[in-house]
Amino acid sequence: MNSYVWSVIIGGCIVTMLPRVLPITILSKIKLNKKVEEFLTYIPISILASLIVAELLITDNKFLLQGKSPELLATIPTILIALKKNNLLLTVLTGIISIAILRLIF
Repeated sequence: MNSYVWSVIIGGCIVTMLPRVLPITILSKIKLNKKVEEFLTYIPISILASLIVAELLITDNKFLLQGKSPELLATIPTILIALKKNNLLLTVLTGIISIAILRLIF
């Protein structure tokens, strides 16, 4: 490989790693306020929720609520198990089994 390809690979690695490593490095050395720490604990779940809702309800850049969508119907038992059991493995298995059964039906 020529030097251009290597420079693109190394540059891509640097650009990818900097936004991930720098905040962790900086925040690990700083003592944060309790309210800020509590706020930061909600970020991963809010990002995951927004990704799931966008995947379920947005099609072709339009908000659509289709009742016959297998993915949307599979969320019902998955959410119920997640709320009742509080077990990640059981929740994921419920989602996988639900979508498999619904895709066979539809």
